Amino acid sequence: MKGKCAKQETIAIIENHGQYWIGTNWCYDAQTSCPRGNMKSGEGYELCEDICDQSSHAEVDACIKAGKDAIGGTLYLIGHTYCCDNCKKVMNDYGIEKVIIGKIPEGIFNKIKE
Repeated sequence: MKGKCAKQETIAIIENHGQYWIGTNWCYDAQTSCPRGNMKSGEGYELCEDICDQSSHAEVDACIKAGKDAIGGTLYLIGHTYCCDNCKKVMNDYGIEKVIIGKIPEGIFNKIKE
């Protein structure tokens, strides 16, 4: 069972043609304290995978869930201030057209069905 990231919970929502996909940075072996400690944001991501068993960042998780339906979509990122280079590449590969950081459309959670 997945658990929240100890350092910074991040959620990505892809919206496209009235459909929504939610990605998280949750971990399969969530820790009580982050193994990255006081490292700067963007450093030590290998520890997330090696120790916490985090399968992906939220942006990548959302893209995988959306699959080809991500093409032309908008990704909303909550809980982080930027997208790392790998996430940018994945979003580009999946055809994400626009990224909005820190804001989500009002009422979006009323529209999302899991």
